[in-house]
Amino acid sequence: MSNGSPPARRRPTTTDTPSGGSASGGSTSQRPAVRRSASGAVPSTRSAPAVPSLPVTGTKLVCSAGPCAGQEFALEEGEYVIGRANDNPICIPDTSVSRKHVLIRRVGGGWAASDLGSGNGTLLNGEPLTDEMPLSPNDTLTLGDTELTFNDSSNATMMMPMPSAPPPRPGRSSTRSSAPAAAAPAEADAGGEESGAVAPRRPPPRPEGRVRSARGRAAVTPPDPMAQQRKKRMLILAAGVFVLLVGVLAVMKVQQQRQAESDAQKAQLAQERRAEIDALFQEAKNLIRDGKWADAKARLLELQEVEPGHVQLPDYLARVEKEIPNQEALDAAKSALDKNQLGPAAASLAKVGKDTQLFETVRALRTTLKDKADKRVRDALTLLEQKDLDQAKAITDDVLAADPEHRDAKVINEQAARAIAIRDAPPPPPTVKAAPKPWDQAVDRFRDGDLNGAVAMANACAGKNPQCKTLMVQLTDFGNLYKKLEDLDAKGLARLLDLDKKITKGQGSKLSRNAGTRAANIFFKSASSAKAAGQYGRAMENAQRALQADPGHAGANNIVAELRAKAKDLYLQAYALKDTNPEDAVPKFREVMAMTPSEDETHQKAKTWVEKLK
Repeated sequence: MSNGSPPARRRPTTTDTPSGGSASGGSTSQRPAVRRSASGAVPSTRSAPAVPSLPVTGTKLVCSAGPCAGQEFALEEGEYVIGRANDNPICIPDTSVSRKHVLIRRVGGGWAASDLGSGNGTLLNGEPLTDEMPLSPNDTLTLGDTELTFNDSSNATMMMPMPSAPPPRPGRSSTRSSAPAAAAPAEADAGGEESGAVAPRRPPPRPEGRVRSARGRAAVTPPDPMAQQRKKRMLILAAGVFVLLVGVLAVMKVQQQRQAESDAQKAQLAQERRAEIDALFQEAKNLIRDGKWADAKARLLELQEVEPGHVQLPDYLARVEKEIPNQEALDAAKSALDKNQLGPAAASLAKVGKDTQLFETVRALRTTLKDKADKRVRDALTLLEQKDLDQAKAITDDVLAADPEHRDAKVINEQAARAIAIRDAPPPPPTVKAAPKPWDQAVDRFRDGDLNGAVAMANACAGKNPQCKTLMVQLTDFGNLYKKLEDLDAKGLARLLDLDKKITKGQGSKLSRNAGTRAANIFFKSASSAKAAGQYGRAMENAQRALQADPGHAGANNIVAELRAKAKDLYLQAYALKDTNPEDAVPKFREVMAMTPSEDETHQKAKTWVEKLK
């Protein structure tokens, strides 16, 4: 280039960017930074000139692992589906990522993420993303092998235009560098229309007789004494600051060592105290396991003084306070059993709570009580046979105090009581045979089946004695009903039989036999129908009426026997329910009473339980 004209300007390619270096080309050109949109598309390099970037605010996702590592995805407004499918706003070509994997959307003033039912799931900061969760700066989303970091800081980088003039070259004076700088914009405008980038300008060749630069002149300037003094003072000051920092660090190190020793000593003391508390608590639990509730309470109270805030202490204290009375009651029951005092033993056992942990001891004492009761009853029977009535009654009284339903004890007690009453009763006064009453002869005639003779005798004394007059009315009513015997229904027959009992004082007459047989058949039919319908109480009532009319009626006797067997089974069912479900047991006991006569033993037992359960 001997003619001194400037060198020809080189047109840059789309992948080159001016480096701002010297004319010698010593610095290499760089590829422009790729700036992706939310959909992952790369903007065209021809859309705008490639210029240096400045930090601006923005929201984006930075891929730190996976096939897209190093890429950034800007987030603006709306929603962004991230997945393997190509039609997603943010496409991740990762086989471990589902086609529609996760959704990022704007929520209020921030952003939130939710999993879209992906196969491998989504992790937010290492935790499974099950619901929609808000995103905070530096939160990490893990999608299979891909990791995305949410960045919402104000340091986002975007392409911003800057002045295109290159900085002055070192070693050149301001007069020499000003001319190329002024010519640069014109050349940049000339080349920018086609390539979209600013080409570096090659400086012109140096003239023969150029002036020495300011840098060359500064090299021969003598040193400044004041500057050397200032430099020396700065070095001394820096050395002092360094020494001071070393001293501070040494003091801090000593303090840290002392603090560590103090913390270690405190930790050791705390560990020893914790071991002491654990040993005391374990001792209390061992005493509870052995059933020594009072000793356990003493240890727990000691533990409460040492550590009032012990978590398990209130529950154990409550259990101990509850079990101490139970233990005392069991000890009293055991002592009473050793003395054959069954009533006091049963009373002590009744004081034990149902939710006690000493249920094994309670079960064993109850078994012992039952065995002793049976043995004492056998002893009482032997004493009764030996005519030792008072001792037999005392033993059975004690047994019945423990078990009021003990059948053998009740029988022996009643026999002993009757024998004692007979033994201790005063001799009866001599009986004087009373003169026969005028109406007694009429009753005897009626009992023998002579209705007309009975009516005549009662009529003879009716004017003198009110009793004869009453008997006359009864005989007349009986005669009127007896005449219509074949036509009487169950109610009429019952009326006829009732008059027969009133006249004979319950002994019955020959005249009532036919009526009784007919009434028994009618009541038997009603009893059979009621039994078939499951109305056992009504069936028993009609069967008993049939037997009252005809005691030898075979069908009625069979119904009564069958219902008594059913009543016993029903009684056992009710008895099994009386403790756990007394509301259901009471109706069954009542049904047992309705199915059995009042003199029946099962009837009496059911009646007793109904009264107790009320």
